[in-house]
Amino acid sequence: MSEEKVESAQQRQNQNQNQTSTHQNGAAMQKVTSQTSNSAYELDYLRERLQHLQDSLLKDFKKCINEEIEVVVQEMRQHELQQNEFRGFANSQNTNTWSNRIAVTDDTQTANGNVPTERCAEINSKRTDNKLSGEHKKQPRPLPHKVFIMRESYLTALLEVDHMRTIYHIFVAILVMLLIQSISYDYLAEGRVYFGLGTFKSSLVKIEYVLAIWLLEHAVVLLLYYAFKMWTNVRVKLARQPALQSFWSHSCLITYISSQLLFGYVASVLCLKLDLTFITASVLLLESTRLLMKMHAFVRTNAGRVLAGKLKTDAITSDVDDVNNAQQASQAIHLPSFSSYLYFLFAPTLLYRDSYPRTTHIRWKFALARFMEVIAVAFLYSYIFERYIKVQYGNIGLEELSLRTFVIKLHSMVMPNNIIFLCGFYLVLHSWLNFTAELLRFGDRMFYRDWWTSSTYDAYFRNWNVVVHDWLYEYIYKESYNHLFKGSKLPASLMVFYTSALVHEHIIGFALRLFFPVLFCFFGGFAVLLVFLFRNASKRVGNFVVWFTLIFGNGLLFSLYSIEYYARQNCPRTYDSWTDYFVPTVWTCYNK
Repeated sequence: MSEEKVESAQQRQNQNQNQTSTHQNGAAMQKVTSQTSNSAYELDYLRERLQHLQDSLLKDFKKCINEEIEVVVQEMRQHELQQNEFRGFANSQNTNTWSNRIAVTDDTQTANGNVPTERCAEINSKRTDNKLSGEHKKQPRPLPHKVFIMRESYLTALLEVDHMRTIYHIFVAILVMLLIQSISYDYLAEGRVYFGLGTFKSSLVKIEYVLAIWLLEHAVVLLLYYAFKMWTNVRVKLARQPALQSFWSHSCLITYISSQLLFGYVASVLCLKLDLTFITASVLLLESTRLLMKMHAFVRTNAGRVLAGKLKTDAITSDVDDVNNAQQASQAIHLPSFSSYLYFLFAPTLLYRDSYPRTTHIRWKFALARFMEVIAVAFLYSYIFERYIKVQYGNIGLEELSLRTFVIKLHSMVMPNNIIFLCGFYLVLHSWLNFTAELLRFGDRMFYRDWWTSSTYDAYFRNWNVVVHDWLYEYIYKESYNHLFKGSKLPASLMVFYTSALVHEHIIGFALRLFFPVLFCFFGGFAVLLVFLFRNASKRVGNFVVWFTLIFGNGLLFSLYSIEYYARQNCPRTYDSWTDYFVPTVWTCYNK
């Protein structure tokens, strides 16, 4: 019995061990199965993520490839268009046809006055001084210099293409239709035809006074040549007396600055004293400003030559007497002839050179076409004034003006104001300057560049008016960069912006006889801000922003000046204190 019990106990123990092992094996199998399913899930998830990444990369890669292919095809089409139709623009990078400046180097040539003598002398003088002193002072990086070469204006070259000439013909047809409409309206409504002559007649009142002042101003400008020559000769004679020479030069400098300020002051005051109209006052102020810029360009360029020729002058004074001294020194300094100065006064440029590229003959048909364009745009201005500006704003101050009516008037004048803006560009920078350049056989016709393709405002300001920008660059930006701010471009650029804004505001303010500095705020505030805001934008976005802000800004600008002008005409006011000048008349007129 005891043995049977032992055997049964052993059997039960074996059964328990078998059950335990079976249970453990089942748990292990379940664990393995669970781990296998988790791994499969993770692999599926990883596979999906990799597939999504692959699709995304392929999509981006295909997009980049398509964009690059599109760019290459576009460049090939443009190249083909340039070769076949835009012949004036083909190979422009190789010929520098549309390049405005070149870098100043020691080997820069002086042909056609592209790089003046004083610049080369200045470079050599600095190099000599550094060698003699053994010091290597850090100098501001040399800035590019203006070049003058034979070339047509952008629009002249573009209008050689049939497609562009068709657009030109469309605008001419629109202008003819406006003329017919004006004649029909005058005849049917008034019983006579004016041709806009009433506007011209009222705008050109006292034009004879402006002509007389203009002649007197030119007499003063011509005297400047002989005054400058006298300063040079006396300075040469005083070469052995440095103290007296310095006193003479500083006295002449003070006299020159005073005469410049007096020149501008007299022109501005005469606009008020003679009660000139907007057109006649604008002509007088613009001509006075042009002559001031011409005089400064001549004096600054040639004064640099005189100062840079100091070593040659000193060498001459040790060998010859005083009489021959002045003559030989003047030849060494290379003073310009009076004919060069006289040509510069009327040439369509504000940068002085002894000579410019000249055409071989005058194209009288081309000159006549440009002059007829001036007359056509003048008629268009008369039409816009009579049909839009006078109708919309002529009764400001006499009629009720709610906020709703004010906004409607502003929006209704956006497009006419921008027509004034675009036609003003075409009138002055293309038609008039090409007309005068053709009569003077002036070869370099780059009065503007392709500003309409600008994607940034700094490019727009550089390309919009090359004639004025060259002067600002040469005598404001470079002077500030080299001497005032010592190589810092940002403050030099701001100096140019605010100088230009101040001069523009001065001309408009005295022409309209009001203090309303909207243009100064637009130039010195919004324009500067837009330069930095959209500098890194894409070309398409940047070009859209430039055009949108130009259309909106010019529409608002012209409207605000028109409203303030007619408010002053229709709602006279008194100024009890100097703070009243800062309050717009239109505000006081409707908020009494």
